[in-house]
Amino acid sequence: MKDVLAKIKTEMGPNALILSTREVKDNSYGTLTKPMIEVTAAVDYDAQLPSQALPSLKPLEKHIPSIHTDSSDIHSITSGITELGSMMRRLLKHSGVEQPLNPTREALISQGIKASLVDMMISKLGENTQTGTIKGLLTKLIKTSTPTQSKIWAFFGSTGVGKTTTIAKIAANAALRENQSVGIISLDTYRIGAIEQGRTYSKILNIPFAAAGSVDEFRSALDQLHQKDIILVDTVGRSPLNSNIIDQLQNYFAGMSLCKFLLLPVAIREIEMERTTKTFSSLGIDRVIFTKLDEAMTHGSIITHNLLYRIPLTYITTGQRVPEDIEEADAAKIVALCFGDKS
Repeated sequence: MKDVLAKIKTEMGPNALILSTREVKDNSYGTLTKPMIEVTAAVDYDAQLPSQALPSLKPLEKHIPSIHTDSSDIHSITSGITELGSMMRRLLKHSGVEQPLNPTREALISQGIKASLVDMMISKLGENTQTGTIKGLLTKLIKTSTPTQSKIWAFFGSTGVGKTTTIAKIAANAALRENQSVGIISLDTYRIGAIEQGRTYSKILNIPFAAAGSVDEFRSALDQLHQKDIILVDTVGRSPLNSNIIDQLQNYFAGMSLCKFLLLPVAIREIEMERTTKTFSSLGIDRVIFTKLDEAMTHGSIITHNLLYRIPLTYITTGQRVPEDIEEADAAKIVALCFGDKS
C-alpha cells in the first residue's frame, strides 16, 4: 500500500484522492498467487485555482441550469465526505502513516457536531486554523430569527419534548413582560392530564384557554380568540414514526396563516433528529425551538441541525421554571456553549 500511495502521488500529483480500493484475484499463476489490490484514484482540483492550472479545459458557452439542493442533498454530500474521509484514514493507517489528531476537530465532534460538517469547515479554513476563526465562522453561519408575523403560533414535536411548558413560558413573557393579549388552545386531548396542565397555566396567567378535539371545535375556538394578539396552539405529541398524525394536523391547519415551530430536545441523537425533522417538515416548519438545555451533556445538536436544515432557531429553553427558563436564540452564545464556555 505504501508503494501504491507513492506511485499515485508521483503520477497524479499532490491533489490526488483515493476513491476506492478492492481486492482482485489473479489465478493465472495458480491458486497460491497472492491477491492484488486495485486502487481507483482521481485528481481533486480546487475550483478557486487560476484558470492557467487547467489549460486543457475550455469555458462552456452554453447556459447551465441552476442547481437547487434540499436537506436530503446536503445529507448525501456530507455522508459522502464522512465515508471518503474514513476510507482515507483507514488506508493511511494500513500503510503505516498515522494522521495527527486535530484538537479543535476532536473537541467539536465530542460536543456532538456532525463530523462531516466539522471536516468541511476545517478543509475550507485549513488544518492549522485557530479556534477563534472557527467560532467566527459558526457564528456567521447559524441562522436565528424571531417568529413570523402571524398571530397564530402552533407547536409541534415528539411526546415529552416540552411543548406545553414552552407554551406557558412564551405566554407568560408575552402577557406579563410585553403586555400582549394571549390565548391558548390545546389539541392534545389524548394525553392524560394534558388539558388540565394547560388549563392550570392559563388560570395562573389569567388568560383564556380552550380545548379542541376536532377541526370544527378548533375553528370555533379560534373565532372566540380572534381579538387576541397571539394565539398559542398546543398540538398532540406523537412519535415521528407515526405518519398518521401529520395528516390529522394538516387537516387542522389547512388554508391557515400561522407560524409553525418544531421543538427538539438538545440531548437528541442524530438519527432521531433526522427522522423527526423529516416527518414534521411536511407541515412546513417555519422556526425551531431547542428544549431542555439543562438536561444535555453536549450541545452540538443545535449547530448540526441548524447547518443541515437551515431552519431559523428562535428560542432555547433552559429548565422547568415558568417563565424564567427560556431565552431568545443567540448565535454567539450557542457557539460558546459548544466550545465549553457555559458562562
